[in-house]
Amino acid sequence: MTGPVYDLLVRGGRVLDPGEGLDGRHDVGVRGGVIAAVEPALDPASAARVLDARGALVCPGLVDAHAHVYWGATSIGAWPDEVCADGGVTTVADGGSSGTDTFAGFRRWIAGGSRTRVLCHLNLARIGLTGLVGELRPDLVDPDGVARLIHEHPDLVVGIKLRLSAPVTGGPCRPMLELGARVSAETGTPLHVHIGGTAEPLSDLLPLLSPGDMVTHYQTPRPNGLLDDSGALLPAAREARERGVLFDCGHGMSHFGFAVAEALLAQDFPPDTISSDLSRRSFPALAPGLLTVMNKWLALGMPLADVVRAATASPAAALGWAGRIGALRPGAEADIAVLDWEEGRFTHTDALDEHRPAHRRLVPVATIRRGTISSTAPGRRDGPAG
Repeated sequence: MTGPVYDLLVRGGRVLDPGEGLDGRHDVGVRGGVIAAVEPALDPASAARVLDARGALVCPGLVDAHAHVYWGATSIGAWPDEVCADGGVTTVADGGSSGTDTFAGFRRWIAGGSRTRVLCHLNLARIGLTGLVGELRPDLVDPDGVARLIHEHPDLVVGIKLRLSAPVTGGPCRPMLELGARVSAETGTPLHVHIGGTAEPLSDLLPLLSPGDMVTHYQTPRPNGLLDDSGALLPAAREARERGVLFDCGHGMSHFGFAVAEALLAQDFPPDTISSDLSRRSFPALAPGLLTVMNKWLALGMPLADVVRAATASPAAALGWAGRIGALRPGAEADIAVLDWEEGRFTHTDALDEHRPAHRRLVPVATIRRGTISSTAPGRRDGPAG
């Protein structure tokens, strides 16, 4: 007697995967932790378990390209599974919490100890991001150590983190950007650059960035953002995008401004990637996490397919994992987010305490990581086939 064809069948949902060009009713079959089939109709009797997704959105597992998950080691570190697994997020990239002095613990206890896939933007400073001090000082940066760890851990280190703001660098930001760009060029690893409060205008800094580098907090209302004093997009920002620099949301606690976001959308400059920049401090306001940030962009009029792409295929590509995660294609990791719409009257808030209304929002139904269901909403059938 032969066994089931699929370990899990996600049945009857609207599969929405803009990166793969999918939008329609499909079943998703999972075997051995990878996607085995995406077809309009798969036999439920062929699966060991069936998840009823009728009426729901079935998307690739969400990819949060910027959060702070060095739990227990920094003042802002959240536990990855607490802030990801119940909200559709299956992969998270930590945004510089770890430096060369603290990377070993991050590798063993965080990346090695969570159900959520954890990647790392390694801080240029040896102490990482503690949340207590500005780390980008000449006596704390460790370019040689960063290059060594990138070489030794290519599976985990996906970027080099630079917090470019005057309080972090202690003054001008350009010298640290130039140093980071040198390490980036030597290692072939992109920069992950925090903006908002730089000592210099961004028009002086953006030309130093290379294709694949990522600018995070792109809609920051802090000084020296992407808009000039008249509210117009800096020409240097559009030029940077044209040569392959990426622009990331990086919501955080103080970097999401509705007015800036609306101005950027109106000037045809949406985010390439949508990330939460969540931490232990911000998660209570952002719960269930990345979905809350996605809902804010939906409330501002960004199309659903573009929002989903910016939280799946686009960050997967930016992190060097294109096709392996953030995609519902045979052979990819069986990371799946099942989402639903909640109707009502909702209010979204930004860093300046401005508000925007919404009449519906995405909520999590199930999070599936490598074919294992980590959470399901009440009322969803999850059990043996038949």
